[in-house]
Amino acid sequence: MTRMLKAVRPTVLRGVAVGACLISLAGCGTSGDGEGAAGSSDEAALALSAQPTVNHVPKVGIQEMPAFPIEKYLPAVGEDARIAAASGEFIRVCMARFGYAYKVPEISQSTLESKENGANRVRRYGVSSATNAKINGYHLPGAGAPAAPGAEAQPMSETENKVFIGDQDPVNGAKPGAKVDGKVIPAGGCSGEAQRKLGIKQRQRMAEKINNVSFARSQENPQVKKALKAWSECMARSGHSYRTPLEPLDDIQGQSAKPTEISAASADVVCKDSVNLAGTWFAIESSIQEELISRNEEVLVADAKMFDSLVRRASAKIAQAG
Repeated sequence: MTRMLKAVRPTVLRGVAVGACLISLAGCGTSGDGEGAAGSSDEAALALSAQPTVNHVPKVGIQEMPAFPIEKYLPAVGEDARIAAASGEFIRVCMARFGYAYKVPEISQSTLESKENGANRVRRYGVSSATNAKINGYHLPGAGAPAAPGAEAQPMSETENKVFIGDQDPVNGAKPGAKVDGKVIPAGGCSGEAQRKLGIKQRQRMAEKINNVSFARSQENPQVKKALKAWSECMARSGHSYRTPLEPLDDIQGQSAKPTEISAASADVVCKDSVNLAGTWFAIESSIQEELISRNEEVLVADAKMFDSLVRRASAKIAQAG
């Protein structure tokens, strides 16, 4: 999932905050590493020498996207899910000490075993399946299914939020050593305690950064812009006015696709293949990723080793709990 999104401050909900604080593996606050220094270092590490030009663009069907170079280093969805599951159990035990019932998010076995990753080839360049487009339009398959009874999480109370996040979030007013009912809140709250018990430390996450940067920078590339223009003109001939395949995703409404949406999504897939948009975009992104990987390979390898060790610890915790 690689679209550029605005950062928002989430409302903390019971049982669903693990993703924000733990899957990111950087906690909900900051460390002593200073964000300014990290930002400066990233700017140099992720800068392109120049926009690449690909002389021989491969023919790639939108449903046949090959693996991107960065996928070698990207954590799998199932690996992050294992960390979240193990972390959630530590949080539950900690919250119980303060009298709060924390519901660990349910993670299906298929998710735990998933090999998918943040490259999200299936939807990286928007809708890709002609079959799904004819049924779901731009909606994700199954997106209109009703939620199970009681599936909505309840917001945490102010005190509960303090116990959960502790002094990681200055907004909640919890200072180091703060107490609730006479009990000292752990440093970083129960989420911080879970991180320490699993051995989670600040990570560079360079692979994810390269994954996102290549997507953003590729949209500035002349060859990609030309392919996007050709796609847009093809869509216009079918009666649909969009500049890029990402624009229709902002117009999704309701729980199911209407005929006009299905028509646009179906034309979208046809136009992508007719102008070889996937081939051009993939070639440019891959070239960008290869340059950034070569510059940051030492960090990527070290990061991957640390993450593999963390996944093993999380898997052991899940086995114990089972």
